[in-house]
Amino acid sequence: MPEAWRENLSSAKSLLEKKEFRHGTRAIPASSIGTQFFCEMKVEQDLVHGEIETEEKAEGDALHEELLAMKPTTQKNLLDDIAKRKLLVASFPLAAEAEGLVLVGIPDAVVFQRAKPTHVIELKTTRGDASILYDGQRAQAVIYGLLLDQVGFDCSSLSLVVVKFRRQTVLSEEQKGEFLNALTAALVSGKDLGSVVPKAEGQVVPHSFAYRKDEAISILDRTQGYWLGERHAQPTANPNKCRACEFRQLCPASLIK
Repeated sequence: MPEAWRENLSSAKSLLEKKEFRHGTRAIPASSIGTQFFCEMKVEQDLVHGEIETEEKAEGDALHEELLAMKPTTQKNLLDDIAKRKLLVASFPLAAEAEGLVLVGIPDAVVFQRAKPTHVIELKTTRGDASILYDGQRAQAVIYGLLLDQVGFDCSSLSLVVVKFRRQTVLSEEQKGEFLNALTAALVSGKDLGSVVPKAEGQVVPHSFAYRKDEAISILDRTQGYWLGERHAQPTANPNKCRACEFRQLCPASLIK
């Protein structure tokens, strides 16, 4: 059906009333599925206790605002722009069903070319090695691809781009303001992504890979048992993850108390 995505995006809210998952959750965020690869007990504690604000989260949010700033729009204008513009970069909520789960998420940016999503851009800030892409970070990006796929977009040539950005990196205000445009231009033209921030080698590292639906389904097969109540949350066996977790003093499975 032509532009089935338009109807699916317009009716996305109705999905949130269909099912109920762990702890009364109406829909599972792509970010939570990514966190399951880090430690499912962290997801569990977040559902039980609520989000805990940390300095790192605040820094990451501020950097997102600086690097990925976009103009607000209405849903109607967004849908019209997707359909009509040759090139569009946008961030908006997605919701869809897959493998018995209701999934939701807001990608940092989606690049559309003639109504076809060609790139999902996800920014991850880190204090560590930006050249390392963790399984959970990849999984979150893959689920964003699945959401676009399930909504009805043509994802046959969709690439997923996770940009790892070291928080210590110093950029000028001009570089920050042009970051998204420069990244989009490089992606669309096929240029080396290292040219986006040429003086920040090793500090800003894009990880790009093709979206594959079979990978997305494999991720859901691995994680859905927790959300469907078929098993308990599986804690990490790595104490370093506990040290980095904001729930380390609340979690009954913490390895560092």
